[in-house]
Amino acid sequence: MAEAGPAAKDAAQHSCGVGIIGLSANGGWASLAHLPALRSMPAKFDVVALSASSDKSAEAAAKAHAVSMATGDALVLASSGDVELVVVAVKVPEHRDLVQKALDCRKDVYCEWPLGRNTAEAEEMLDAARKSGVRHFVGLQARSSPALRYIRDLVEEGYVGRVISTRVTGSGGFPWSGQALASLAYTLDDSLGATLFTIPFGHMIDGFTWVLGEFAELDATMAVQFPQVKLTDTGETIAANGPDEVVVSGTLQSGAVASLHYTGRESPAGNLRWEISGDSGALLIESGSGHLQYGHLHISGGQGEEELRPLETPSIYRHCTTAADSYADSVAHAYHAVFEDLRTGADSAPNFADAVKLHRLLDRIRHAAGWNMESGI
Repeated sequence: MAEAGPAAKDAAQHSCGVGIIGLSANGGWASLAHLPALRSMPAKFDVVALSASSDKSAEAAAKAHAVSMATGDALVLASSGDVELVVVAVKVPEHRDLVQKALDCRKDVYCEWPLGRNTAEAEEMLDAARKSGVRHFVGLQARSSPALRYIRDLVEEGYVGRVISTRVTGSGGFPWSGQALASLAYTLDDSLGATLFTIPFGHMIDGFTWVLGEFAELDATMAVQFPQVKLTDTGETIAANGPDEVVVSGTLQSGAVASLHYTGRESPAGNLRWEISGDSGALLIESGSGHLQYGHLHISGGQGEEELRPLETPSIYRHCTTAADSYADSVAHAYHAVFEDLRTGADSAPNFADAVKLHRLLDRIRHAAGWNMESGI
C-alpha cells in the first residue's frame, strides 16, 4: 500500500482543495473536462484556486469559472494553504517545471498525459515525486472509464475464452490530417511530445495493454504523410515532423496476435474499431472518436455461434453523475479513483510510474520503427 500524501490526512472529513494550473476563460481541456469533473463531486473536491499565463488571464478565468483565488504564478498557487492537490493541465513542454513547483511545496499532484516531452523527463519527474513523498497521478483516464473497466472484466472473466487475436483501427483526426489551428501547431512537432503518436495512439495502447496485457514481441511502422500542414485560422503552412500514421503488430505475452493502425485522417466508417476475438466468443468496441480516453464506447459481444449484440455497461461501473457522453465523464471517474487513493492510501488511479511505463513502451515502438524523435524519420 502506498504512503498517503498530504491530502490524505483529512480526505475523509472534508473535500480536497484543488488548484488547477492551466484553467482558462477561453476554453481548453481544463475547462472542458477537469473543472466539470471535479465539480460533479462537491463532497470530494473543491476547486479553490487557478493559475494561468498572466495575472490578467487568471483573473478572467476566475471570473468565468467562479474560482476564489487566481494568480499568474503557479508557485503561488502550489504554496497556498488551501490547495491540497495541484492539477497540471497545460501544454506538455511545461509539465516538468510546473510539477516540480507542486513537489517543492510538498503537494499531491495530478498531471495530464503525456507526463513529459520524452521518457527522460518522465523518469526525472517520477524520481522527484518519489523523493518528495507525495501522491502523484497522471491523466491516463481511459483506464477509469466505466466502459473500459467493463471490457477488462469481460475479458478477465472469460467472456471470449482465450484471446486469439485482436485488431484496432483508429483515427486521431484534426489536427493530424493536413490541417490544424495555430494554437495546435505544437502538436505537429515530435520533439514537444504531444503528437498523434503520444496522445490518441498513446491513450489507446495504454488502455489496450491494460485490458489484454503487454507485448512479448512487436514490429512497427511510422510515417509523416502530411509534412506540410495548413493552419486554417491564419492561412499559414508549416512543417510537421510528428507521425500521422502508426502501425504496430506483434504477439502479446498471452500469445494473442495483435495489430493496431492509427491514422490522422478521419474515417467515414467510424474512427475507432477494436476487435477482440477468442476461442469461444468475440467483442467489438466502436466509437465515433479515435480517442479512447474520452470513454465514448459502444460495445457488442457474442459467445459461441451467436451473433454480436449490444452490451450495455452495467450501472455498477458508474461512480459519478457526469453524462456518459461528455468529455468530463472518464476524467470524473479518474478523480473518483484519485480521491479513494488519497482517502485510503490505495493505488487504483494511474500514477507517474504508469506514465513512465507507457513512455518506455512508446520508445520501444519508436525503436522498432527506426524512428528518430528529433528528425521525425
